[in-house]
Amino acid sequence: MSFRLDRLAVQLDWNLLRTFMVIVQERSITGAAARLNVTQPSVSAALRRLEERLELRLVERGSGQTFVVTRAGEAVYREALEIYGGVVRLNNIDASDGLQLSGNVVIHRSSHLEMDRIMTVLAEFRNQHPGVTFSLRSVPCAEVTQALLHRVSSLGLCTRIDPTIQRLKALPLTPQEFGVFCGPEHPLYRQQVADPALLADSDVVGFEEDQMAGALSAVARFRMQNGIGARFIAAATGIVDLVELIESGTAIGCMSRGHAARYGYRLWQIPLDVPPPVVEVYSLVDGERLMTPLEVALLETLEAEGLAQMPRPRSDV
Repeated sequence: MSFRLDRLAVQLDWNLLRTFMVIVQERSITGAAARLNVTQPSVSAALRRLEERLELRLVERGSGQTFVVTRAGEAVYREALEIYGGVVRLNNIDASDGLQLSGNVVIHRSSHLEMDRIMTVLAEFRNQHPGVTFSLRSVPCAEVTQALLHRVSSLGLCTRIDPTIQRLKALPLTPQEFGVFCGPEHPLYRQQVADPALLADSDVVGFEEDQMAGALSAVARFRMQNGIGARFIAAATGIVDLVELIESGTAIGCMSRGHAARYGYRLWQIPLDVPPPVVEVYSLVDGERLMTPLEVALLETLEAEGLAQMPRPRSDV
């Protein structure tokens, strides 16, 4: 006769646990349904079946689609993460040599950051481990945080952190210095001395987060305090779009000096007699994420270079 736990291990549908894991991460039935690309009734039915199968109340339902995860639900969620990590590690098993470093690592970065130093480390890491690939996604700062919270990213790089989210471990990196640039059509192009009147009257283009309430508030504040620019006329989502806006028009724009150096004569840094704006940079790691061997190896490499901080194992917390 099989014990109850034996029957559970044989009969439990992994998809029910996966659905519950996403429900907890999204904190809503609606969000889980959208992420899993299924209907809300399907998600609700999966949650109900899992509760029935485990004979546990996993969530306390409120009005509409709101709920609170119970203590039992939190415990089941932690175990589901462990199982998920084990399934992910199956991708890293080689038929002849056993466990190998292979697979894909997803990294989210703020679109306005220059990443030469990290790119050098990633390139060297891949040279040592040819079976490894990277997916680098440039997004606004807020989406970097969300990608980590939803466990779709192994590492985040951004310019603004939320100190209230304690599970995300932030490591300050070298701040990046921004400059004010113009293109060949602007009257200050190649001018060694900036006319304050021309500078004040110039239209401005920038990143979407280049505003007082955005992740690049230091840049927006710098322009306002120093009387640089009149109207903000266009926002770009990435560096390539911003360069094209500056190069092809008569507006000025701020970007990392490291980024601008790639474009040579196409951009001119307007000389100013005030200190340039400096933007803080952080690397983010989910302290609750169950790391695969590949992620552990990469984060250890980045930590050795001062570019990331390994989260402590659960047993040490």
